[in-house]
Amino acid sequence: GKMWSSNCRVCPGGQTQSEKIDLTIDLQKGMYPGEPITFEGVADEKPGMTPGDLNFIVTQESHEYYHRDGDHLYVTMEIPLVDALTGFKHEFEHLDGHKFVVNVDDVTECDHVMRVSGKGMPRRGGRGGYGDLFITFDVDFPETLTVEQKKGIRKILGGRGSDEL
Repeated sequence: GKMWSSNCRVCPGGQTQSEKIDLTIDLQKGMYPGEPITFEGVADEKPGMTPGDLNFIVTQESHEYYHRDGDHLYVTMEIPLVDALTGFKHEFEHLDGHKFVVNVDDVTECDHVMRVSGKGMPRRGGRGGYGDLFITFDVDFPETLTVEQKKGIRKILGGRGSDEL
């Protein structure tokens, strides 16, 4: 607020007066949770005292799919057994709305983690570029198979065991 001269008899409402000011918070891409944004010297004034600082702390909202750790993003993706064995393509939508496709050509094991370079969060502090996206694959196995399905799988993949099921 505004400060008036000390011991002024004509000062309205005392030695200080409330004042509204507009502040613009400049959020930069990739800011970390807990990072402060400080406006120096804009808090209340009192005679004989320096005005204080106004601090805002960046908080992070939870996301339905992604989890952030520093510059990296993490996501868990459930895939059916057939995709785990034969490969697949999947389109992801990034937090900023752009879409990209991940191709998996090899067999994917349970809990396999795939690193996709440059698809994480924007790097902070002038380092440029992006962190990485880490995808953990959960393979969804069928709960039951028919006798014919079991025979077909054994015929295709081979394996130990009896020919009779």
